[in-house]
Amino acid sequence: MCDAGPPDNRDMKLHQLRYLVSVASEGSIRAAARSLGVTQATVTQGLRELESHCQVTLLNRGSGGIGFTAAGREVLEHAQRALTQLQLAEDKLAHYRNAGPQQRLSIGITPWVAQTLMARVLPPFRAELPHVQLELFDGLSALAYPKLREGSLDLMIGRIGSEEWMQGLHATPLFSYEMTVVARVGHPRARAQTIHDLLDDDWVLNFAPSESAGLMDNLFRQHGAEPPRHRIHLAQSASLMLTLVRQTDMLTFCPWPLVETDSLRHSMEALALRERFRSNTVGIVRRAQETPSPAAARFIAHFLEQVRAAVASEEPQLRRVFYSVDLLDAAQS
Repeated sequence: MCDAGPPDNRDMKLHQLRYLVSVASEGSIRAAARSLGVTQATVTQGLRELESHCQVTLLNRGSGGIGFTAAGREVLEHAQRALTQLQLAEDKLAHYRNAGPQQRLSIGITPWVAQTLMARVLPPFRAELPHVQLELFDGLSALAYPKLREGSLDLMIGRIGSEEWMQGLHATPLFSYEMTVVARVGHPRARAQTIHDLLDDDWVLNFAPSESAGLMDNLFRQHGAEPPRHRIHLAQSASLMLTLVRQTDMLTFCPWPLVETDSLRHSMEALALRERFRSNTVGIVRRAQETPSPAAARFIAHFLEQVRAAVASEEPQLRRVFYSVDLLDAAQS
């Protein structure tokens, strides 16, 4: 093809060949840049570097457009064959990657994250790792910690607990958010101003037994109210809790971003109480001193990519949800 020259920086680069082939197929440098997702200046610079390496003009640039010289057509033919062979090699490697035994990846996900981001994470993850079977749990973080430690759960994207709860686990914080008292739209107490106005109402809460004391302190005692225990009911799943709140006059206590999701914002509302409640932090939790499996690492990568895309999105639901949370460093880097 061309004189290879010294082996340090003068070797023909793969991206330069891609630029050349794309210009031939798209008809112009501008169209090639658009199809490759790079700037026009990047393609122009890459082609000039290729010509400098070859020490011969490959493209004729004029007012009538861009064309190939005789040398350019010869290099193009070799470049097309080289890229075809590389694609075949990639296809073979993909076959070997996906031909192994089916793997299972078990993940616990807090409800507001599940409703906001999972539908965006799963398609690219499945496209990359079709042999991985996902097992997804929508449940309480406090119940997930023992499962993580014993190995029946690989990852959790959920609330980060106290130091005592997190023994043996490693957490990467992503978001912090406020908790809020929630009722159905049109609830008789919708204009309540303080937690003390709600002590004669029925509550349905979703919590683990180990969380009971902390939850009662956060919701009632720190505000000088004694928990109305005869009116507090336990739902063993978040979906059951939310169904009861939507269909009855029961109250609940949940993350503010959950109320902002499309599935709830038209049927439930956060009460504008004077009291403020301790915030929570959501992050990626896994076993400490253990490297994530390749499947888990790729799931984390896809999840973080979708977090960054969602933060920059103009989609109304995403703007509402992420307006109600504070992003921490790991979610932005």
